[in-house]
Amino acid sequence: EDGTPMGTLREWGAWRLVYDLLPDPTEAERVAAVQAASNYYSASGVVWAQDAWVEQETFTTWIAGFKAGALKFRANLAWLAEPDGRWKSEINTMLANKAIVDDLNSPLLSGRTVKFFADGILEGGTAAVLEPYTDCPHSHGIPNWERQELIEAVDAVVAAGLQPHIHAIGDAGIRNALDAFEAARKKHGEILRPTMAHCQLVDKADMHRFKELGVIANFEPLWAQLDPMQLMTILRIGEERAVQQYRMATLLRNGAAVSLGSDWPVSSGVPMLGIGVAITRRTNDGVPDQGWVPEEKLTLDEALHAYTAGVAHQANEDGLWGEITVGARADVVTHNVDLRKIEPMDVRNVEITGTWLGGERVFG
Repeated sequence: EDGTPMGTLREWGAWRLVYDLLPDPTEAERVAAVQAASNYYSASGVVWAQDAWVEQETFTTWIAGFKAGALKFRANLAWLAEPDGRWKSEINTMLANKAIVDDLNSPLLSGRTVKFFADGILEGGTAAVLEPYTDCPHSHGIPNWERQELIEAVDAVVAAGLQPHIHAIGDAGIRNALDAFEAARKKHGEILRPTMAHCQLVDKADMHRFKELGVIANFEPLWAQLDPMQLMTILRIGEERAVQQYRMATLLRNGAAVSLGSDWPVSSGVPMLGIGVAITRRTNDGVPDQGWVPEEKLTLDEALHAYTAGVAHQANEDGLWGEITVGARADVVTHNVDLRKIEPMDVRNVEITGTWLGGERVFG
């Protein structure tokens, strides 16, 4: 009654009503943001990360931080593509910004990727699902892109020589993303490391398509546990669909390429926490005893590989890092214990004792 806005802002048109009112950061604040990210990642043992949502303002921040010497990890910028035809003019801006990054000629900064949001999230009821939400039977979620427009946009991105990276969480959103990858592959042949982020609820009929289409399944393993967010999700989609989530082991062992990440700052960017959940599927309290959907637990070696060589594959830098070999980049992380000699539940408590970037110690 007093005019105070109440409710929830969901997806594109809603949150921009507030976001667009925020004041632009100062140059000093931009540099401080890159420095803060560098400090956080170095302390977490991370030497490469992708900013999976770069608009013009964010790009300005990356350039300011780089030129000030604040960037202490390798960052790949993923330019945001927007639906409703906006992407058609955005591609030229993406290529112009990529050229600026390329001219810097630095191994610390790249800009080869384009990010799409096929849908929203299950907890908010905005992920696109094939069957209606259990608690909201009139809703199939919110596909941010119509299927045909997503196909056309991915085709244009691939034609421009860029890497398509699609956020897809619901089974309908995932199917639309796979359809877009498939159409681009049929037309152009090999695609530059097509990646799908999250892959939370894959329909059984689509599981084989990841391997067949060469799509990298990028999971955030920290979410694959019975925490409050997952309990909320189960209420939204029901038990039968809930156990089909985050099928990391099934996809990996069926031959699909898998990389692991964090979605920081949405959730923790510390890899040891993600590895700890990936190999146990248990909460910090050890619940449940055998792990949530235990058949989807990864082995320690599988999780380490997906967090290192798997990410290097996604970054199109196979052989440069992910292994300690002659000729590889001297990007090295050390821990306070041998991960193979401790209990799986203790892995999430492992401390990083040193991080090196190109042979330079940046933490420890």
